[in-house]
Amino acid sequence: MYRRNSLLLVCLAFLAPVLACTTDDDCSLNGICKNNTTTTTTTTICHCDPGWTGPDCGRLDLAPATRWTGYNHTNYTDPAYYGVHGNSSWGGRIVQDRDDLKLFHLLVDQFSHGCGLGGWRPTSFIARAESRNGPQGPYEWVQNVTSSFRHNADVLWSPADGKYLLWAIGATVDDPKTCKSIPGTQSKAKLRFPNNISVSAAPSIRGPWAPFHVAVNGTNPAPWLLGSPDGKTSQIALAVEDFKIFTAPRWSGAFTRVGEDVAWNTTDYSPSWTEDPFLWRDKRGNWHALAHWMIDIVEKDGAKYPRVGAHMFSRQLEGGWAFKVQEAFSSTVEFTDGAAETFNRRERAKIFFGEDMTPLYLVSGVQAKGAKSSFTLVQPIGERWREYEKNLGF
Repeated sequence: MYRRNSLLLVCLAFLAPVLACTTDDDCSLNGICKNNTTTTTTTTICHCDPGWTGPDCGRLDLAPATRWTGYNHTNYTDPAYYGVHGNSSWGGRIVQDRDDLKLFHLLVDQFSHGCGLGGWRPTSFIARAESRNGPQGPYEWVQNVTSSFRHNADVLWSPADGKYLLWAIGATVDDPKTCKSIPGTQSKAKLRFPNNISVSAAPSIRGPWAPFHVAVNGTNPAPWLLGSPDGKTSQIALAVEDFKIFTAPRWSGAFTRVGEDVAWNTTDYSPSWTEDPFLWRDKRGNWHALAHWMIDIVEKDGAKYPRVGAHMFSRQLEGGWAFKVQEAFSSTVEFTDGAAETFNRRERAKIFFGEDMTPLYLVSGVQAKGAKSSFTLVQPIGERWREYEKNLGF
C-alpha cells in the first residue's frame, strides 16, 4: 500500500460561503471543481456529487424523514422490564439481503430490560431487525445477535472471505440486573468492560456468529474493505477513536497502525473534538469519514446539539486528511409531515450507499430533548433514494 508522510491538511477556520474553487479538494472530494460559464463570465465552482450540497460540497443533502420509520420501539412495554424506556436503541448499519433484494436488515445497538441511553453500559447488546418496506423501514426485531455487553455495532460483507464481519466493543458479562450506568472511570468497569474492539464472522447475516476475538485496543470501530468495490480482497482498514487508522491482511489477522496522528483530535474540548468515525472510500478512490462533532459541548457549556456532524476527507488513507470546522449535518430533522425537530443528541452516523457509492440514507441514533429513551433514525439523502426504492418496487 502506498504511504506518504505529508503533513496533515487541517482547516481549522470557519469558512464563509465561497463559490470559487481551484481543485477537487476545495469541493471536499465530494464533487468536481470545473468551469461554470455564463454569458459574461467563466468561473470555477464546485459541482457536487448527488447526496452532497453547499459551496464546498461539505454538507449532506438530507431529505425529510418519515416518523416511526427506522427502528423506533421506545413505546414497547413488558411487565418483566425494570426500565420504562421501551426497546431503546442507538444507531446501526443497514444491510441489503444478498438473496432477497427487497429485504433489509439492520444490525443495531439495543438496550435491554427497558433501559434508556444512560444505561448503555452495561445493558447494550446487538440485535438484528428486518424491513420489507424498504431501507427506511420500519424495522422489526427478529433476533438477538449477542448478549450484553456489546456496543458500537458495525457489519460488512467480505466477498473474498464469503463472510459477514461484525465489529463491536465490549465483553460478555452477566445479564444486567439494573439500568444504572457504570462509569468507564471506575477500576472495576475497566476490567469488566475493557476498551477493546472485537470482531466476529458468519456466513449469513442470520449467523451463526463465531466467537468474538479482540482486533485492536480502542473503541468506536469503523471498518472498510480495501481495494475497489468490485475487487475481491481480504485486506481491511479500521479507523478507531481519535481517528487512529489500522490495516490488516484480513479480518482475523494482525492489525498495524498506519499514518500519522490527526491534528484535530489532539485534545478534548477543542473546536475540532470528534468521536465515533464512519469510514468509506468513494467511487473515485478517495477516502471520507463522518464523525460525531462535539463543538456545542465546547462552546455552549455542555450542550449536545444542534451541530453534531463533521466530515473529513483525504486522497490517501494513510495521511493528508482534511477537517473543516463546519457542520456536515445537524440534530435538526425535517419530517414529511412538515414539522421539524431538534434532537438533544444525534450520534453514531452511518451511510447506506447505492451501487455507485451514492449516499442514499443516513442512519443515526437520536434522543429527544428531555427524554431518556432513544431510537435509530433512518433519513433519506438527496433524490437518488427515490429511484432506488422505485426500482425495487416500493
